[in-house]
Amino acid sequence: MQPQASRTDDAIPPMERSHWVAFAGILLLVSALFNLLNGFVAVFNHGYYSTVYSQGNRLLILNYTAWGWIWVAIGIVMALAGIGVLVGSRGARLTGICLAAFCLVGQMIFLPVYPFWSLATMVVSALVLYGLLAEPRHVPGARV
Repeated sequence: MQPQASRTDDAIPPMERSHWVAFAGILLLVSALFNLLNGFVAVFNHGYYSTVYSQGNRLLILNYTAWGWIWVAIGIVMALAGIGVLVGSRGARLTGICLAAFCLVGQMIFLPVYPFWSLATMVVSALVLYGLLAEPRHVPGARV
């Protein structure tokens, strides 16, 4: 006799019940916290990043304040996507993939300023991408 799935299990597709997806959702929340910290430091402590490496207030493309607000916005959206991934939303998973990829590239810009912080954030983003894109062996079907 087959055990029957509960009503809540039927509402969530099997791919969203994967442990990697749950892990990626939690890491999206951690990455959101990293981005919020990075952004608020750049916005509220104007000289923090500029005195570390570049002796100026410019970071490749924009100044530190502009990048700070970009990281704050990405952190907020990433936190919402992390909650959506934990709930089982496919749109949140796709948003999380896009945001993790942008975060990975964006941290490359911050790499000369704070290499260890940027590398830690890049590793978390890579794990998020893996968790959201890898197909678990026990669940058949298309991933994204």
